Amino acid sequence: MAYEIPTPKYLRVLNTLRGRIEDGTYTPGAGLPSESQLCSEFDVSRPTVLKALGILKQDGWIESQQGKGSFVRGRPPSERSSPQYARDAIDLDETAETEILHVGPVLAVPWVSTALGIPEGTPVYERRRRTVSPSGPIDLVSTFVPVDIAVGTDVIRPEPITGSLLAHIRAKKSLRADYATERLTARRVEDAEAAALEVPVDEAVLTVVITAHQSSGVPILTSRIVMPGSRHEIEDSYPLS
Repeated sequence: MAYEIPTPKYLRVLNTLRGRIEDGTYTPGAGLPSESQLCSEFDVSRPTVLKALGILKQDGWIESQQGKGSFVRGRPPSERSSPQYARDAIDLDETAETEILHVGPVLAVPWVSTALGIPEGTPVYERRRRTVSPSGPIDLVSTFVPVDIAVGTDVIRPEPITGSLLAHIRAKKSLRADYATERLTARRVEDAEAAALEVPVDEAVLTVVITAHQSSGVPILTSRIVMPGSRHEIEDSYPLS
Protein backbone atom coordinates (compact mmCIF):
# COMPACT_ATOMS: atom_id res chain seq x y z
CA MET A 1 0.00 0.00 0.00
CA ALA A 2 1.35 3.46 -0.95
CA TYR A 3 1.06 6.29 1.53
CA GLU A 4 0.68 9.95 0.57
CA ILE A 5 3.19 12.10 2.41
CA PRO A 6 1.78 15.50 3.44
CA THR A 7 3.79 18.60 2.57
CA PRO A 8 5.93 19.60 5.58
CA LYS A 9 4.74 22.80 7.25
CA TYR A 10 8.05 24.60 6.77
CA LEU A 11 7.87 23.93 3.01
CA ARG A 12 4.43 25.52 2.87
CA VAL A 13 5.83 28.65 4.53
CA LEU A 14 8.98 28.62 2.40
CA ASN A 15 7.18 28.15 -0.92
CA THR A 16 4.62 30.86 -0.14
CA LEU A 17 7.26 33.42 0.84
CA ARG A 18 9.41 32.57 -2.16
CA GLY A 19 6.36 32.91 -4.44
CA ARG A 20 5.62 36.35 -2.99
CA ILE A 21 9.19 37.46 -3.66
CA GLU A 22 8.96 36.21 -7.23
CA ASP A 23 5.61 37.82 -8.02
CA GLY A 24 6.66 41.18 -6.54
CA THR A 25 4.50 41.09 -3.43
CA TYR A 26 7.75 41.44 -1.49
CA THR A 27 10.15 43.59 -3.51
CA PRO A 28 13.95 43.69 -3.08
CA GLY A 29 14.80 45.67 0.03
CA ALA A 30 11.37 45.22 1.59
CA GLY A 31 11.02 43.73 5.04
CA LEU A 32 9.24 40.43 5.58
CA PRO A 33 6.52 40.12 8.21
CA SER A 34 7.84 39.44 11.70
CA GLU A 35 8.30 35.88 12.94
CA SER A 36 5.24 36.20 15.17
CA GLN A 37 3.16 37.49 12.25
CA LEU A 38 4.27 34.54 10.09
CA CYS A 39 3.49 32.09 12.90
CA SER A 40 -0.02 33.54 13.14
CA GLU A 41 -0.62 33.66 9.37
CA PHE A 42 0.44 30.06 8.71
CA ASP A 43 -0.66 28.69 12.10
CA VAL A 44 2.75 27.13 12.75
CA SER A 45 5.35 27.23 15.50
CA ARG A 46 8.33 29.58 15.64
CA PRO A 47 10.86 26.78 14.87
CA THR A 48 8.91 26.03 11.69
CA VAL A 49 9.10 29.68 10.60
CA LEU A 50 12.80 29.87 11.51
CA LYS A 51 13.54 26.77 9.41
CA ALA A 52 11.80 28.28 6.37
CA LEU A 53 13.56 31.64 6.82
CA GLY A 54 16.90 29.88 7.31
CA ILE A 55 16.59 28.07 3.99
CA LEU A 56 15.56 31.27 2.18
CA LYS A 57 18.57 33.02 3.68
CA GLN A 58 20.92 30.16 2.83
CA ASP A 59 19.71 30.13 -0.77
CA GLY A 60 20.13 33.90 -1.15
CA TRP A 61 16.49 35.02 -1.25
CA ILE A 62 16.61 37.09 1.95
CA GLU A 63 19.06 38.53 4.45
CA SER A 64 18.64 39.15 8.15
CA GLN A 65 19.65 42.23 10.11
CA GLN A 66 20.22 41.91 13.83
CA GLY A 67 17.33 43.45 15.73
CA LYS A 68 15.54 44.53 12.55
CA GLY A 69 14.26 41.34 10.94
CA SER A 70 14.50 39.75 7.49
CA PHE A 71 14.73 41.67 4.22
CA VAL A 72 14.28 40.62 0.60
CA ARG A 73 17.33 40.32 -1.64
CA GLY A 74 15.42 39.04 -4.68
CA ARG A 75 15.67 35.93 -6.80
CA PRO A 76 19.22 34.53 -6.55
CA PRO A 77 21.12 33.56 -9.71
CA SER A 78 21.09 29.87 -10.52
CA GLU A 79 24.38 28.14 -9.82
CA ARG A 80 23.52 24.60 -10.89
CA SER A 81 21.60 22.80 -13.58
CA SER A 82 18.85 20.31 -12.95
CA PRO A 83 19.90 16.65 -12.63
CA GLN A 84 19.41 14.43 -15.64
CA TYR A 85 16.56 12.43 -14.10
CA ALA A 86 14.66 15.68 -13.51
CA ARG A 87 15.06 16.73 -17.13
CA ASP A 88 13.96 13.25 -18.20
CA ALA A 89 10.84 13.56 -16.05
CA ILE A 90 9.55 16.92 -17.26
CA ASP A 91 11.44 17.83 -20.42
CA LEU A 92 12.33 14.69 -22.37
CA ASP A 93 11.54 14.30 -26.07
CA GLU A 94 8.92 11.52 -26.08
CA THR A 95 10.08 10.27 -29.47
CA ALA A 96 13.43 9.16 -28.00
CA GLU A 97 13.54 5.63 -26.54
CA THR A 98 10.16 5.90 -24.82
CA GLU A 99 6.85 4.08 -24.93
CA ILE A 100 3.60 5.95 -24.33
CA LEU A 101 1.43 3.87 -21.98
CA HIS A 102 -1.53 6.19 -21.38
CA VAL A 103 -2.79 9.63 -22.39
CA GLY A 104 -6.10 10.93 -21.15
CA PRO A 105 -8.07 12.62 -18.38
CA VAL A 106 -7.88 11.24 -14.83
CA LEU A 107 -8.95 12.50 -11.42
CA ALA A 108 -6.24 14.06 -9.29
CA VAL A 109 -5.13 11.80 -6.43
CA PRO A 110 -3.91 13.48 -3.21
CA TRP A 111 -0.25 13.92 -4.16
CA VAL A 112 -1.20 15.38 -7.56
CA SER A 113 -3.71 17.80 -6.02
CA THR A 114 -1.08 18.91 -3.48
CA ALA A 115 1.58 19.44 -6.15
CA LEU A 116 -0.74 21.35 -8.50
CA GLY A 117 -2.64 23.24 -5.79
CA ILE A 118 -6.05 21.93 -6.87
CA PRO A 119 -8.82 20.04 -5.02
CA GLU A 120 -8.52 16.27 -4.87
CA GLY A 121 -10.61 14.65 -7.60
CA THR A 122 -10.18 17.54 -10.03
CA PRO A 123 -9.80 16.31 -13.65
CA VAL A 124 -6.25 16.57 -15.02
CA TYR A 125 -4.56 15.16 -18.10
CA GLU A 126 -2.06 12.36 -17.60
CA ARG A 127 0.75 11.34 -19.92
CA ARG A 128 2.32 8.09 -18.71
CA ARG A 129 5.34 6.58 -20.38
CA ARG A 130 8.35 4.44 -19.73
CA THR A 131 11.91 4.72 -20.96
CA VAL A 132 13.24 1.53 -22.51
CA SER A 133 16.73 0.14 -22.98
CA PRO A 134 18.24 -3.13 -24.24
CA SER A 135 18.23 -4.40 -20.63
CA GLY A 136 14.57 -3.49 -20.08
CA PRO A 137 12.52 -0.49 -18.87
CA ILE A 138 14.56 1.89 -16.72
CA ASP A 139 11.87 4.28 -15.49
CA LEU A 140 8.16 4.98 -15.40
CA VAL A 141 7.06 8.61 -15.71
CA SER A 142 3.55 9.97 -15.11
CA THR A 143 3.04 13.65 -15.94
CA PHE A 144 -0.11 15.51 -14.89
CA VAL A 145 -1.22 18.80 -16.44
CA PRO A 146 -4.22 20.95 -15.40
CA VAL A 147 -7.05 20.79 -17.94
CA ASP A 148 -6.98 24.53 -18.69
CA ILE A 149 -3.30 24.23 -19.64
CA ALA A 150 -3.56 20.91 -21.49
CA VAL A 151 -6.53 21.78 -23.73
CA GLY A 152 -5.34 23.40 -26.95
CA THR A 153 -1.97 21.63 -26.84
CA ASP A 154 -0.64 18.23 -27.88
CA VAL A 155 -0.70 17.17 -24.23
CA ILE A 156 -4.15 15.66 -24.85
CA ARG A 157 -3.06 13.76 -27.98
CA PRO A 158 -1.86 10.13 -27.80
CA GLU A 159 1.06 10.66 -30.17
CA PRO A 160 4.55 11.27 -28.74
CA ILE A 161 5.45 14.96 -28.38
CA THR A 162 8.59 15.90 -30.25
CA GLY A 163 11.01 18.06 -28.27
CA SER A 164 10.55 19.56 -24.83
CA LEU A 165 7.10 19.29 -23.26
CA LEU A 166 7.65 22.54 -21.35
CA ALA A 167 8.76 24.30 -24.54
CA HIS A 168 5.63 23.04 -26.29
CA ILE A 169 3.39 24.39 -23.51
CA ARG A 170 5.24 27.70 -23.59
CA ALA A 171 4.73 27.98 -27.37
CA LYS A 172 1.03 27.07 -27.21
CA LYS A 173 0.01 28.77 -23.96
CA SER A 174 2.70 31.42 -23.35
CA LEU A 175 3.44 29.85 -19.96
CA ARG A 176 7.11 29.84 -19.03
CA ALA A 177 8.54 27.39 -16.50
CA ASP A 178 10.84 29.32 -14.17
CA TYR A 179 11.83 26.79 -11.51
CA ALA A 180 11.06 23.31 -10.25
CA THR A 181 10.56 21.74 -6.85
CA GLU A 182 11.52 18.16 -6.13
CA ARG A 183 10.65 15.51 -3.52
CA LEU A 184 12.44 12.15 -3.45
CA THR A 185 11.41 9.03 -1.53
CA ALA A 186 12.44 5.37 -1.48
CA ARG A 187 9.85 2.61 -1.19
CA ARG A 188 8.80 -0.82 -2.38
CA VAL A 189 7.47 -1.02 -5.92
CA GLU A 190 3.71 -1.23 -6.43
CA ASP A 191 2.28 -4.17 -8.37
CA ALA A 192 1.30 -2.15 -11.46
CA GLU A 193 4.71 -0.48 -11.48
CA ALA A 194 6.49 -3.82 -11.19
CA ALA A 195 4.61 -5.08 -14.24
CA ALA A 196 5.38 -1.95 -16.29
CA LEU A 197 9.04 -1.91 -15.25
CA GLU A 198 9.46 -5.69 -15.52
CA VAL A 199 11.02 -6.00 -12.05
CA PRO A 200 10.33 -8.31 -9.08
CA VAL A 201 7.44 -7.39 -6.80
CA ASP A 202 9.87 -6.80 -3.92
CA GLU A 203 12.05 -4.34 -5.91
CA ALA A 204 13.06 -1.12 -4.17
CA VAL A 205 12.37 2.03 -6.20
CA LEU A 206 13.26 5.69 -6.02
CA THR A 207 10.25 7.94 -6.55
CA VAL A 208 10.80 11.59 -7.46
CA VAL A 209 7.97 14.10 -7.74
CA ILE A 210 9.05 17.13 -9.77
CA THR A 211 6.75 20.13 -10.23
CA ALA A 212 7.47 22.91 -12.75
CA HIS A 213 6.32 26.38 -11.69
CA GLN A 214 5.89 29.77 -13.29
CA SER A 215 7.85 32.61 -11.67
CA SER A 216 4.66 33.51 -9.77
CA GLY A 217 4.74 30.10 -8.13
CA VAL A 218 1.72 28.75 -10.03
CA PRO A 219 2.37 25.13 -11.12
CA ILE A 220 2.37 24.22 -14.81
CA LEU A 221 2.70 20.46 -14.46
CA THR A 222 3.90 17.79 -12.08
CA SER A 223 5.66 14.53 -12.89
CA ARG A 224 6.41 11.42 -10.88
CA ILE A 225 9.34 9.33 -12.03
CA VAL A 226 9.72 5.81 -10.62
CA MET A 227 13.21 4.32 -10.98
CA PRO A 228 14.12 0.72 -10.08
CA GLY A 229 16.92 0.76 -7.53
CA SER A 230 18.75 -2.07 -9.28
CA ARG A 231 18.99 -0.08 -12.53
CA HIS A 232 19.96 3.37 -11.28
CA GLU A 233 22.80 5.14 -9.56
CA ILE A 234 22.31 8.88 -9.01
CA GLU A 235 25.38 11.11 -9.12
CA ASP A 236 25.49 14.90 -8.95
CA SER A 237 27.98 17.70 -8.40
CA TYR A 238 27.41 21.24 -7.09
CA PRO A 239 29.34 24.13 -5.55
CA LEU A 240 29.85 24.26 -1.79
CA SER A 241 30.59 27.97 -1.55
